[in-house]
Amino acid sequence: MMTVLHFLELRSFFRDQKAHAPFPVTVERLTGIWHCTTRYAKVIIRRLSELGWIDWQSGRGRGHSSVLTLLADSEEMLLQEVRTKLEQGDVSEAMEWLNRFGDTTVKNRIMDWLSEGMGFTTQTVSDRLEDTLRLPVYRGIVTLDPAMTYYTFDAQIAGQLFDTLVEYDHERGVITPGIAHSWEISGDGREWTFHLKKSILFHHGRELTAHDVVFSLDRIRLHPERFESSWMYRDIVHTEALDHKTVRVRLAEPNSLFLRFLSTVPASIVPADIVQSGEAEFARKPVGTGPFRISRFEDGICVLEAFIGHFRGRPQLDRVEVLILPDVEPGRLKEPDWTSVLTSYGDPSRAQLETILRANGEWNDTEMLYACCNLLVFHQWKDGPQNHPKFREALYHILDREQLIADLGGDRTVPARGFRPHPDEIAHEKSRLTRSEIMAMLKESGYQGEVFRVASNPYHKEDAEWIRARCESYGINITMDVKPIDELTDYADWQQYDCRLFGNVFTGDEVCELEMYLQKNYFLAAFDPQTAQAVNNAAEAIFREPEAGRRQQLLEELEDLMRQTRSILYLVHKKSNASFHQSVRGVTLNPSGWLDFDKIWFHPQTTP
Repeated sequence: MMTVLHFLELRSFFRDQKAHAPFPVTVERLTGIWHCTTRYAKVIIRRLSELGWIDWQSGRGRGHSSVLTLLADSEEMLLQEVRTKLEQGDVSEAMEWLNRFGDTTVKNRIMDWLSEGMGFTTQTVSDRLEDTLRLPVYRGIVTLDPAMTYYTFDAQIAGQLFDTLVEYDHERGVITPGIAHSWEISGDGREWTFHLKKSILFHHGRELTAHDVVFSLDRIRLHPERFESSWMYRDIVHTEALDHKTVRVRLAEPNSLFLRFLSTVPASIVPADIVQSGEAEFARKPVGTGPFRISRFEDGICVLEAFIGHFRGRPQLDRVEVLILPDVEPGRLKEPDWTSVLTSYGDPSRAQLETILRANGEWNDTEMLYACCNLLVFHQWKDGPQNHPKFREALYHILDREQLIADLGGDRTVPARGFRPHPDEIAHEKSRLTRSEIMAMLKESGYQGEVFRVASNPYHKEDAEWIRARCESYGINITMDVKPIDELTDYADWQQYDCRLFGNVFTGDEVCELEMYLQKNYFLAAFDPQTAQAVNNAAEAIFREPEAGRRQQLLEELEDLMRQTRSILYLVHKKSNASFHQSVRGVTLNPSGWLDFDKIWFHPQTTP
């Protein structure tokens, strides 16, 4: 029997009744509150009375009112239940109870209690010190199958669970060994041979072999209809395991970016036996070779534990607990105490963070100025006003980026004129069009009040509402659907929309940029045939170009094509921050704006 729930339902229904003040009520009315039979309602009443939570004086005769007195403190009861559920990791149900029964005071108390438990803590477990990083995120995890990752946070977690054949050092711009300790390339650039390190273990204890590498590559390249990242493998014509620790890959043409592709999260090496036993289960309970392994993954919580068998040695951090709080307003959690590490990639309050940094010289702050760029991507293959270039041009001028930043603030930094930030350039038009000029452009496009349908997700709700209001002020009949992220990963669902608003986390390298153009779930499905052909031609040239400088020039030309055709409207750049006490070492923001968990360690001698 869910006795606490029954009392909270009772107290919520009679919220206007004062505690310890008797009032009349019938059993029949209580059956409606608890949605149960009369017999069961009487059982609940007896149990609540035995616990001393209510006083019940039964009325005489059928249909006569009884007298009920509410005695227990529902606020304290709710607080205790929510805390218990959160401690047990039942975050989803805890937040459901809090939203259903809690008033502002209760919610504030829970958020204060949660804040105290966030950050970096060290405690003794089984006679040894255990370092734990606990952090809140305000977005759900869609999948942890590395081949299926689409959102940045999914890829961040997957990157801690899996390893790749080779790795890319973003700071030095070089490829380094990963699962493969060395490799050779044939004279014509079409055949690659990889030699695997010995005794690399998957989290379930089996040794990684060349068969797992072949399986991982073929799984994606042979099923482009299922895996959006298959474009990175389109030059592969054959893979084979020469022996237990040697893999050969043949390409149709030389590809200057092939090693770089093999260093991405989708190219992670997965265990063939586990994936073949069930891909859906694998996405929820992934098994990799990475520095951390999944010990718990449910709605509301994801727990990583250090993998002591990692081939580079276990990470210094023992445990990472991610509380997933999609229903909590970002910034509502207070900054954690001095032992904390936090990221504020569009999440906690930057104002609160700056207050701490000013007041305490023991805090350090690191910032990545440009981690994310908000975009509008038009679906030009779909009938609608967005098909006309003048409509897209008008929209470009309607959406004043500087005004958007002034109105919404937060982590929005500068107007965007492309993926790459240009802080020294003026990103808006030097001579803005007048309202009458914009209206004339809309008229020239043939727009006659048709509905302009835009889809976005909860992370960009503020921007979406600002865009909707701005468009309506110019007479554009716009609907803005803010939908859960798992719905927007369904390509079929896009068919009904004229445009999408989302954020692109630009890591500053060419593979990330190519991904935007060549994956169907980013831009490719939005291009008209002529633009799609131009993009593919440019990509082909980039694949074959050995000189990095020339590849960069080709990418800039491609970005310029997006600006000329207004196929994409770049809105604003955002920034990421990480704040940490001086006792926490190894804190770096990776190119996606997140902390690298496996590099963090705690220095006890600097504890205040």
